[in-house]
Amino acid sequence: MNKKIFAATIIASIGISVFAADFNLGVSGSDKGITGFALSVGEYYQAPVEEVRVIRRALPSEELSVVYYLARKAHRNPEYVTKMRANGRSWWDITLALGLDPRVIYVVESPRGHAYGHSKNHMLKDVEVVEIVNTRFLSSYHKVSADEIYEKRRGGRDYDAIDDDYRGKREHHEEHGHGHHHDRD
Repeated sequence: MNKKIFAATIIASIGISVFAADFNLGVSGSDKGITGFALSVGEYYQAPVEEVRVIRRALPSEELSVVYYLARKAHRNPEYVTKMRANGRSWWDITLALGLDPRVIYVVESPRGHAYGHSKNHMLKDVEVVEIVNTRFLSSYHKVSADEIYEKRRGGRDYDAIDDDYRGKREHHEEHGHGHHHDRD
């Protein structure tokens, strides 16, 4: 019996190693540690740090929230979405391949009545999808308006810097005994 368990463990380990090797083949990205923004994405989507690290090695950090957003909407594994993107597919095509309607999910409503995102006659570019999803993510995670995030981006701030601004305020707030709760997509 012990030999069967040992053999099954070895086979499972080899399978996991083969999957990990397959997943990491041919992808580019930084091997640096994950940034505050990546940590925030992981916290928001309750993703294991190691999973976020693996995805971060495959894709730019600003695309992490798109991976997790689409994976959640489509009820798919984030690694599956990451592989599609690492294979060169556009976010628009990935959204369609996941059976989602991009015209519905790529709209961010703001309290001022602005809608950032898709218009009927426009297929969004990758950079636009990233902008919309990150605006939604940062707005929800940090409990600020989409307009505020949008304006910071228009002012030249990147996602890491915007996240750091709010993360610093939140951590200061939590140090003084106030909790933080956020809703997820």
